[in-house]
Amino acid sequence: MSLLIYLVVVSLLLPPANAQSSTVRLALTRDEGWLNPYTYQSGYPGWNIMTLVYDPLFYPDLNNEPIPWLVRDTRVSTDGRTWTLTLRPNIRWHDGRPLTSEDVKFTFEYAAKVTHSRWTPTTRNLDGVDAPNPQTVIFRLKQPDAGFRLRTLADVPILPKHVWEPVTTVAAARAFRNTVGSGPFRVEEVQDGQFYRLSANPQYFAGPVKVREVVLPIIRDATVSFTALQAGQIDANARTLSPELVAQFEKAAGIKVVRGAGFASTILQFNVEHPLLKDARLRRAIAGAINTTLMVRLLMLGYAVVGSPGYLHPDSPFYAQGLKFEGSKAKSVALLNEAGYLDRNRDGIREAQDGTPLQFTLLTLAGNPVRIRGAELIRTALKDVGIGVNIRVAEDAAIIDQVWPEFDVCKGRRFDMAVFGWSAPVMSRPTALVDLFHSNCQIGAINIGGYKNPQLDRLGEQLVVTVDPASQKQLAAEMQKIVAQDLPIHVLFYPDTIMAYRQSAYGRWAFQKGQGYVTKLSFVDPPK
Repeated sequence: MSLLIYLVVVSLLLPPANAQSSTVRLALTRDEGWLNPYTYQSGYPGWNIMTLVYDPLFYPDLNNEPIPWLVRDTRVSTDGRTWTLTLRPNIRWHDGRPLTSEDVKFTFEYAAKVTHSRWTPTTRNLDGVDAPNPQTVIFRLKQPDAGFRLRTLADVPILPKHVWEPVTTVAAARAFRNTVGSGPFRVEEVQDGQFYRLSANPQYFAGPVKVREVVLPIIRDATVSFTALQAGQIDANARTLSPELVAQFEKAAGIKVVRGAGFASTILQFNVEHPLLKDARLRRAIAGAINTTLMVRLLMLGYAVVGSPGYLHPDSPFYAQGLKFEGSKAKSVALLNEAGYLDRNRDGIREAQDGTPLQFTLLTLAGNPVRIRGAELIRTALKDVGIGVNIRVAEDAAIIDQVWPEFDVCKGRRFDMAVFGWSAPVMSRPTALVDLFHSNCQIGAINIGGYKNPQLDRLGEQLVVTVDPASQKQLAAEMQKIVAQDLPIHVLFYPDTIMAYRQSAYGRWAFQKGQGYVTKLSFVDPPK
């Protein structure tokens, strides 16, 4: 479809904005299922949009600190194992039924039985959930949990028991189209692959919603989406602004550009179960051959921070100071030679000692020019040190099928390397290092490379039960040092969060640190 025809289709699908800004048109990058907790697709913006319809017990504020949302009062026992929460009064589901502690209890018991890559791991430390009365819920933990407030209470959306109780299998949950939530918006219309239409919940317990309607067109092509924004056919874009467009949009009349540190990551993900890539020396040689500073300059025009070898962003309070990975072509060549990876047949590609060529397939995401160009730079850099790379550009579903089948790392993996990325929430808590790198697939729920290190496992198991911030920081630093040495992933860069919107259409966007303005807080104030 040509750009012109596409924009005409978009304009026909969407209602015009009016002077009262009662409709906000926010473009999404992809289809997000039915916007319920078992069908949404992406960490960002999928989770953010889904939580316009559903509420967790807490919610991350603009600094990513969890604040009470459905909860009015919280009491924690001295041993950190019993959390007693009191729900706010007069919270109702979109169908008018009251939200009670039974719904909360059901949600966590449901997540334990009906597997979900994000929700199920949060239940593994639960010894039980009690609902002694409609307004009180008691969580009994097997052991103290450093990330319980942020990773569990501020992340898991509460489900209506009366709607979800009959849905008993993973397959049924992933196909379930009901979207009755408690959030500030109701799902009014879903056109598969085209758009969503949400309407404000007039009885929202937290107070009035700031817009009457949010329309979410799905515009997969980045160029088309930014052209639509400039033409006034959409009001805002869930995508971060392409670096080459920043100066242009800053000069454009009626458009506001906002910028902050980005906590999303762009990484080179290794399959460390691969017969060759299980060798940390080879991974270090590959990483060393890639000039990430050049990548930031060429791909991001400087609007990014070079990646840390320990994964966490330098702005994270848990970042391990002093970690550096200083590679070069010369160092990579020397490391490859020392490890016995030589070009024995003089074809330009090195071989392992058993004769297996260092030839790999690199997956990257279609419709993402930065990742595609990044893959090309990686291919060129590795060719210069005798490593062959075939780039495979694929749609998101095809990549997930090979890298993270059914979003369950216990199901293994079928890839060599991938230009991948994690959304901002993964960066916001120290226990993300456990999720990313613990070898037990029930604990390392997003360890998509199959990385194993017993020492890191032990540190991670300590971290998740440590509540003292200083001790957390020390354990996180030790884990980052191991990751920096083993390099199961190579963080290329952290893109700055640069977003644009049309001020005349809606000017009350709230910018969340590391993520941007696609947040519930852009449309409703926190409950008092």
